[in-house]
Amino acid sequence: MICKKLKLLILSLVFILTANSLFAVEEYVSQIYKQLDQIFIEKSEDKLSAVLEDNSSDKYYYLIENYTEKKIRRLIVNNDYDFAMTAIIVVIDNNLENEQAVEMYTVIAEAYEVQQKHEAELEYQRQLELARIEKAKEAQRGNVEKEYVAATNASTGKTVYVTGKETKLVRYNLKGSMGLADVTWLMDQKSEISTVEYGAALELNYGYTTDAKSVIGFDAFGSIQFLSMGNLKDEKQLIPLLADADLSLKYAPAAFPLFNIRAGFGLAFTGKTDYQNLFSPIADTIYSPTIGVKLENIPVGDSKFTVGADWLAGHLFYKNIKFAMGAAMNFAMPFAELEKIKLSLNIGLRDKVLVKDTGIENRASVILAIGAENVIR
Repeated sequence: MICKKLKLLILSLVFILTANSLFAVEEYVSQIYKQLDQIFIEKSEDKLSAVLEDNSSDKYYYLIENYTEKKIRRLIVNNDYDFAMTAIIVVIDNNLENEQAVEMYTVIAEAYEVQQKHEAELEYQRQLELARIEKAKEAQRGNVEKEYVAATNASTGKTVYVTGKETKLVRYNLKGSMGLADVTWLMDQKSEISTVEYGAALELNYGYTTDAKSVIGFDAFGSIQFLSMGNLKDEKQLIPLLADADLSLKYAPAAFPLFNIRAGFGLAFTGKTDYQNLFSPIADTIYSPTIGVKLENIPVGDSKFTVGADWLAGHLFYKNIKFAMGAAMNFAMPFAELEKIKLSLNIGLRDKVLVKDTGIENRASVILAIGAENVIR
């Protein structure tokens, strides 16, 4: 009975010591496994070599080696042949008798070579595609250079690329407008004549941008008033016909493309009756050279504003007129744009002032017109 109990006691002690030893081994190896996990995350050849070399003489080295090979196989599955090749060489360097590692090296080397060839082929195809795209871009760029030319927007001064057909659109600006309603107020200071004349008007403006970026062109205007209305004591003083005409050449320097210097010729026609030729204080027809300035096509949002003034030098040739001048302004609001033509609503004011020996004569007009001009791209 005592011998049986003694045997049980000895077996218990052996089991306890063996279990402690196994737990100690498991904990020790687990720490190394964790190091290997971190090394394979960092892909550090030096750290892997250090761990395997430090434990190469350990009796449990085969466990460490097996775990390392397991990590290498995981890299192969993930197609990470670069570090897999590096790691298996480290394993072989630390244990040349590891035949399994040598076989694994052969498999990895073959797979690595296949992968490199595949990647090289993909890179070659990528380079061919890039070359094809670049060639297509060059061909397209050549077509653009043939079909498009650089041109300067006359109104903004900006350089744009347009087709050969459109080049002229940015070299010149041509605008015509028809005044469907031209209402003129005729006033003479001394005689207190004040009448309203109704008629129509036409205007044409042209500007060409030279290679030096300056602008040359002309302005032409004509109006006629054929319907007179007024509350006069003597109805015979109503002027049956008034007309106005101007033709001016203009020049705008490249530094100030909106500022025009103008010179031309104009007339203020007065169609009097025989009675009015004898008794009307309204000035007769005046012919005059003109000199002036104009600010043209000033951008106001999508609209454009123009204002100018002229000196009528012809007053020097008329004894009863001391001074004469004209002024005009226009506000153009676009309402439709086609491929080549832009339509606008124009509200204009024009005025001619004559300073006579007997006082001031004024001819002021309000003009409502529809304008059309070429599209500048």
